[in-house]
Amino acid sequence: MTTVGPIVLLLLLVAVLVAVLMVGVARGRIGDGIDLPARPHRARRAKRSQDLR
Repeated sequence: MTTVGPIVLLLLLVAVLVAVLMVGVARGRIGDGIDLPARPHRARRAKRSQDLR
């Protein structure tokens, strides 16, 4: 067996490990997780239109 086989397997193992860690961080199982930015609040409009005559 050439040395290419074990190197490819090692790279695949590292890729799977990194993917699992990223999913863990994103879901909050590892660390604080990823928070969505706060949505800006829109100014509320009056429910009835005002007569500006």
